[in-house]
Amino acid sequence: MNEIIAAPLTRMRKEQHLGLMTQTDHLLMSETLAKLGVEAQYPAFSNALAVEKAAISIEVGNINTAKMEDKDFEREDLITGFNHLIENKLRHFNPAIRETAEIVKRVIDKYGNPRYKTNADETVSIRSMTAELLNADNLPRLTALSDECVEWVNQIQTVNEEYNALYELRNAETNGTHVTTSLEAREVMDPCYNAIVKRINALALVNGEANYNSFINQLNGFIEDYKTTINMQQAARKKQTTPAE
Repeated sequence: MNEIIAAPLTRMRKEQHLGLMTQTDHLLMSETLAKLGVEAQYPAFSNALAVEKAAISIEVGNINTAKMEDKDFEREDLITGFNHLIENKLRHFNPAIRETAEIVKRVIDKYGNPRYKTNADETVSIRSMTAELLNADNLPRLTALSDECVEWVNQIQTVNEEYNALYELRNAETNGTHVTTSLEAREVMDPCYNAIVKRINALALVNGEANYNSFINQLNGFIEDYKTTINMQQAARKKQTTPAE
């Protein structure tokens, strides 16, 4: 069965996300809403897309936005690396190390995946998580695992506060006026996009693929291109942050 593949929405930079949504909109218009059977789903999608475009146009005009985005990716990469470090400790031959790693992992898991939170909530969550990991109970556990574990948590904490400083600076520059951020817009946009994807995949299954193949194949091509670009960007960031031997 030909169907629309999953898009890496949470991993996309703002311009990539807006690009995919805009391309989806153009495809919907060229293939026609009636043919695709998404007349009911399109108004919400279109309205959400307009809000996202407006949010990004405001952010692009602020010099701190790009810096914030870089810091956000950096802190998420650090958390991913730290998680891998703890997962390796869970496989240690020493039972005492495995038990200590399990306690640390429970602390990490309590705060959830930061990629699925707003940036403001992510900042608070990471601040709370690192504070708990470095408290009087858990610091000896991190140290028992390795000095590297302590260094990772300290670095996560530092980058998180650097992100928060940029966030506060940008708010000050907008006189404290709350405007819809691109991330907030995406939280509305993604369910609208997913509703259209789910609808078209379901109709293609029930009615046959003839009316939908062109849309599905073109959208999948866009999604694959973004996945390739994101993987290349992630590899480049890892290369930049990996110490030279």
